[in-house]
Amino acid sequence: MYEKPIGRPERDPFETLVGVLAAVTRYDLLLGIVPLVFTGALVAAHVLSVSMVQAMFVAATIGAFVIVDACYLNPPTDQGSA
Repeated sequence: MYEKPIGRPERDPFETLVGVLAAVTRYDLLLGIVPLVFTGALVAAHVLSVSMVQAMFVAATIGAFVIVDACYLNPPTDQGSA
C-alpha cells in the first residue's frame, strides 16, 4: 500500500539530484575524496599485486594532504559575518 503525503508536491528525481549536486561545496568534495582514495588503494593492491601496506601508505598520505588542505591551507570562512 502506497500513501502519498498530503500537501507535499512530488519532485522529479532528476531535479532532486541536480539540487543536491548544486549544494555541494569544495569541502564536501574533499571529504568525499578520502574514502575514494582508500577504495582505490584496496583495488590497486589487489589488481596490481602491490603490497597492502604500500597501498594504504599512499592512500593515507593523500588523505592527510586533503585534510590539511581543507582545514589549514584553505579553511572554510564564514560568509555571513561582516
